[in-house]
Amino acid sequence: MVLERNGVVKDYKRWLKSYMRSARHREVSKNSLVVYKRVLGKLEKYIKKQNDITQIREIDREFFFSFLEYFEKKSKVDKFATKTKTLYIAVLKSFFVYISDNNDELYTYENEFKGMMPKKINKSKKMSYLSDGETHTVLEYLHTNIMDRGGHYDYIYSLGIKLMLFSGLRVSEVLNLKLENIALSDLSNSENLQDFYEIDLLDTKAKEEQVALIKIEHIAKEIEYFRELWREDEFIFRGKKSIVPINRSNFYVSVNRIMKANNLKGRGLHIFRHTCAMQLFRKTGNLLVIKETLRHADIKTTMIYANAQKRDIAEAMR
Repeated sequence: MVLERNGVVKDYKRWLKSYMRSARHREVSKNSLVVYKRVLGKLEKYIKKQNDITQIREIDREFFFSFLEYFEKKSKVDKFATKTKTLYIAVLKSFFVYISDNNDELYTYENEFKGMMPKKINKSKKMSYLSDGETHTVLEYLHTNIMDRGGHYDYIYSLGIKLMLFSGLRVSEVLNLKLENIALSDLSNSENLQDFYEIDLLDTKAKEEQVALIKIEHIAKEIEYFRELWREDEFIFRGKKSIVPINRSNFYVSVNRIMKANNLKGRGLHIFRHTCAMQLFRKTGNLLVIKETLRHADIKTTMIYANAQKRDIAEAMR
């Protein structure tokens, strides 16, 4: 393709259309496509807003830094987390390397990204999760809100948090669920009662259909509420007047408010998935169970939960 033709805005749109088309043909997951559109859509807005460049070849490292700083200041959290910044840079790099590989002039952007990535977080040291007391506090708060107010979004936050906390789902998997994806399992307990739901996950990080489990008692009230409200083929996590799922960023901000309301430091939505894994490990010590619960492709990823945490060392010493 020709690198430049009609000015920076039109050229950017042309390349973006080509890139997204390529991503769909490569069968990139739906969740990844949503992330690409969000980040690259913000860059398009920034290109239209600024007056410093007129050609796409003028986009350089300093321009990327300015873009990141601009949206960091406008974000609801004031400062991007390391993972968020890493994600933005990874998407930008993927897009501009695509331009580098496909333009007729062999113009390259690859050098612009050298040294841009934040230092990697040591997962074994930085991984955090909720204590038993903190978990109880959050669950009590969710229960009280439903009993006292029973507002639509009270049910949304309660079901969303519980699916992450008790099933280890990712937030992207939660927000894409429909009622038809949650069905009674044929598994039964010692009293021959079916006590689990099976959750069919159709668009996962592994790009394959997967199944998760959750005890019926954990989400019975929430499922009853949504089954009275929505059809089986409708998205669960949406406003009453909307047909599309709520925005991931808005969900994050709202859950963060719940954490702050309970004097718990907001540490991202993934903390609930980490808590699910740590609870399973502490109760079973079985890494294979955790691997299958979290649906990791490699047991090495699961191994981070086997590292002794400070509170566990103290408990063992007691």
